[in-house]
Amino acid sequence: MSGKSSAVSRQVVLTALLTALGFLVVVQVRASRGLAGQEEVPTRNVYALATMLRQERTQRQTLEAQVADLTRRLSVFERASAERRSTTEAMMRELEGLRIAAGVVPLVGPGVSVVVDATQAPVVGHAPPAVQYVDLVSIVNELWAAGAEAVAVSGVRVTATTGYSEVGGTILADRQRLAPPYTIEAIGESATLQGALQIRGGVIEGLRTLGLQITIARRSNVTLPAVQALPTHRLARPAAH
Repeated sequence: MSGKSSAVSRQVVLTALLTALGFLVVVQVRASRGLAGQEEVPTRNVYALATMLRQERTQRQTLEAQVADLTRRLSVFERASAERRSTTEAMMRELEGLRIAAGVVPLVGPGVSVVVDATQAPVVGHAPPAVQYVDLVSIVNELWAAGAEAVAVSGVRVTATTGYSEVGGTILADRQRLAPPYTIEAIGESATLQGALQIRGGVIEGLRTLGLQITIARRSNVTLPAVQALPTHRLARPAAH
């Protein structure tokens, strides 16, 4: 009886040991699987982050290339725009110079005023002096030679096509009648223009010797009108190059 009880006791103990061992094995296996799963998660995250980093680096390089290209194109555009602006400004300056030379715009600036008239006291032994158109032309030419930038005679702007004549003692400039006293105005360096007119043995001294009354005055502000009518060209045309 005692032997049988001993065998049963050993069987119970063995069963308990096997059960405990199985339990430990199951726990170990589950723990190993849990650790294995935990190791895979960060590995996948690292791969994903690395992939995203490569993509962002590629996108950044692409954007940098686009920025560099746009910067280059902007620089080219700015240079071209500056060149066009310089060319336009040069053309505008040249056009303005041509407009001034043609007399199509009124002008203002410092200069001189010259008044020419016949003297009231005739020279003994000579006919009463009279101002002729050639006298006015001589003074105008002297002013041009002295560096005048623009000239007008009794309100008539003088240009390259201005013509003078005299009909019945009346002087005409560009077919416009002029009445004495005749006023010649010029824009330029006042001192230089006045000095050129008053030079000893010059045009003014010669005309005064003939009995003409001439006064010269500097002006800080001389206003010259534009031409009243531009010349028409029926036959003249630009020559072929």
